[in-house]
Amino acid sequence: MTSTKQRILDTSLALFNRQGERNVTTNHIAEALGISPGNLYYHYRNKGMIVSALFDRYQAQLLGSLEAPQEAMNWRVKVYYFESLLASMWQFRFFHRDLSHLLHADPELAQSYRNFVQAVTERGALIFGALRDSGIIKVDDEQLQGLMVNTWIIMSSWASLVHGLRPDAAGDEALDERLMRHGIYQMICLEEPFLTGEAREHLEEMRARYRGAEVTTSLLLGLPEEAAEEKAG
Repeated sequence: MTSTKQRILDTSLALFNRQGERNVTTNHIAEALGISPGNLYYHYRNKGMIVSALFDRYQAQLLGSLEAPQEAMNWRVKVYYFESLLASMWQFRFFHRDLSHLLHADPELAQSYRNFVQAVTERGALIFGALRDSGIIKVDDEQLQGLMVNTWIIMSSWASLVHGLRPDAAGDEALDERLMRHGIYQMICLEEPFLTGEAREHLEEMRARYRGAEVTTSLLLGLPEEAAEEKAG
């Protein structure tokens, strides 16, 4: 049987993702659960504690998916990393969407987030190093560092960009997920100049997996495909 604490976190996450953390109060969470505010406060004294507990979940899930490979890398393992990133981005999309507000509101969370970013970049550097050692990418040390940092920048800021341009996506999970998949597509575009061997051979397959038939700018701006093509021209 799911504990009350677990139910509070699960329900809060769903509400934060759908409505935005700033638009959800502890009373909203209690109402959605069918419990009294006092029962909720017994487990979490305030909303900040709920956010912090969800962040702990998020970082454990993401860091767990960024373990350095024990064997030679191939393009399928590379896709696994993309899928793992997408799963974390999608499941906890409210966090990066409201990141600046959340970190300014809670200094302890801000410090935890800095430690988290350090851990992510360290593991990311190991993974990109393994990609280089396996002949998947061809980069020098400076380019490897740049790839790792810029991949994190895309990942951590994409949800905020989507929310700013398409606030309607928060209430449309199918659209929201399509937009998040385009974030992975941007990471593929970032790596493209450095891909070699079988990764380059499967480049179009990886593109199609995350982009689909849609142009990213048209999806972000809510434009018909033909309008996006005219703007590009």
